[in-house]
Amino acid sequence: MHRSAHLDVISEEHNEQVRRLDPVRLDNELRVLPRLNRTADVAAMVRTLGAALPSAESIAAFTTAECLATMRDLGMYLGSLQRHGVSAFDAVPGATRSFQLLGQRTGMIPRDTVYHYTSWNPTGQRERLYTGHPMERSLINAVRTCVPNLARAVDIGRSLMQEDPAAPVHAERIASLTAHIAVADTVMSGIRASVTPEFFARVLRPFYEDVRVAGRAYMGPAAAHIPIFLIDLLLWASDRGSPGYLQFCHEVSAQTLPQWQERYAEWASTPSITSRVVAALGTSGSPSTDEIVEASARSLRRALQTLTSFRGKHLVMARRAYQEELRLYELGSGGGSVGLLEEILALTRQNRALLNATAAQRVQLP
Repeated sequence: MHRSAHLDVISEEHNEQVRRLDPVRLDNELRVLPRLNRTADVAAMVRTLGAALPSAESIAAFTTAECLATMRDLGMYLGSLQRHGVSAFDAVPGATRSFQLLGQRTGMIPRDTVYHYTSWNPTGQRERLYTGHPMERSLINAVRTCVPNLARAVDIGRSLMQEDPAAPVHAERIASLTAHIAVADTVMSGIRASVTPEFFARVLRPFYEDVRVAGRAYMGPAAAHIPIFLIDLLLWASDRGSPGYLQFCHEVSAQTLPQWQERYAEWASTPSITSRVVAALGTSGSPSTDEIVEASARSLRRALQTLTSFRGKHLVMARRAYQEELRLYELGSGGGSVGLLEEILALTRQNRALLNATAAQRVQLP
């Protein structure tokens, strides 16, 4: 898999460029996909996907944006067929090769991801939908809104890794990062108000099932794959996460953009910002330096509080969607369990409490 591509999800101009494209001419067919799903018309889906598969020569000639748009559109049939118990790679000759080539061209997995389904999905009449339901549109739009902010947070995080907690810009950068995370927290409130647990669990969740490509499983375009896990790694989880959460981060890292796969490789083996700030709080310097470190600690506590708020809302939704009488699956669409979400929330709170305790101890020192 290539690692050189840099796929932009921040620039609205770039996202809109991908949204406008219809490289394999599926605009009209995708408008009727929700009806095919309602009637379980697998034969029509297989015919449409087979006819739309681009040749190896066409894929080689596509721009990166055209590859993204093609994967987006073919992926809608992939997920729809899987929802009805049919593997597109068994039913459609040549599908495996086309999906593999598209993944190679973009440095991503050989299927569609949450970014294809949200950031690069057209709006309005051309929006690609499994069900056509307003709640599905609401979920797509919510993720589409928060992904650019989380991408900016990741970029800020990269600069934070180069900064000492005693540097004046450290606290400011954490505060900026927190502002972007706060957008995801606000968006989660909107999802709770506009998407019912029943709709997600019983109607939408089945479209996010794993598929197997050449013997390997790849998860569907789940919102759980947005880069919150990278923010966690940066701020606390790289050296303070549980084995279960770190394994989850490793698995989800493959579902992300090429540059975020690189960030994962870097941050998973680097001391977290929490560890660095705690260490700095334990070192006495000049009064001005101590004041800067304390400001960094306050900013970091606010960041962890924002993550706690986001995780708490997510957990409430997950508990409702995966309660026994509703759920069709044991695990969430991103591959994690409700128990794992509870663990992540508890660990985030623990790390914030550690910062509070360390800062309080520092104040009490003579």
